[in-house]
Amino acid sequence: MTKPRTGSRARMGRPSVFQPKDGARVQGVLTKTGADRFEAARRKLAKLAPHVKIVSDADVIEYLARGETITVAYIAAHGPGA
Repeated sequence: MTKPRTGSRARMGRPSVFQPKDGARVQGVLTKTGADRFEAARRKLAKLAPHVKIVSDADVIEYLARGETITVAYIAAHGPGA
């Protein structure tokens, strides 16, 4: 885990799959294979949650940590129209 950011921050208020973002901030460097798989997971999550325009890295990490079954149930319970 890394320290909380003190400098510039990303724009707040964008739609997110998982909310609230109240956990740890993580950072790391991936291998080419890991990065490719990470982006594949982002595309999969974007299909599962079409109401989110841009799927954040945090949402992808959360999706990978929860797994697809739990994520689908979460989106059904917390997504638009729920």
